[in-house]
Amino acid sequence: KSDSYYEKALAINPKNAFVLNNYSYYLSLRGENLSRAKEMSKVAISLMPETSSFLDTHAWVLYQLKEYEEAKKYLEMAIRFSENGASAEVLEHYGDVLFKLGQKEMAKTQWQKALEKADEKTQLETKISQGL
Repeated sequence: KSDSYYEKALAINPKNAFVLNNYSYYLSLRGENLSRAKEMSKVAISLMPETSSFLDTHAWVLYQLKEYEEAKKYLEMAIRFSENGASAEVLEHYGDVLFKLGQKEMAKTQWQKALEKADEKTQLETKISQGL
């Protein structure tokens, strides 16, 4: 149901970076309409190119599309532009991408960094002990 409201918001203002980003992220979480999510997240980044959460969203869409090398680039930018250090979610996503790229030890390091910042630790602990 939320999709219809995002569509209405975009009909009013198709350049609302926050709506574009959030809609993209929720589509990526559901694994739905990923090509549209990718386009919307690209627009959001073009409007606010140094916004860590927007870069993370775009990377997560790319991850869902199995474009891991490209996702890695955007996550590295998200980490670089993080004001107070990368969030647990960004670090976890970075670990997930590294794992898919076969860089398992580096992935584990990122998951451990995420674990230090995370509120919910169970999933991260499982990734660290068993892999993705």
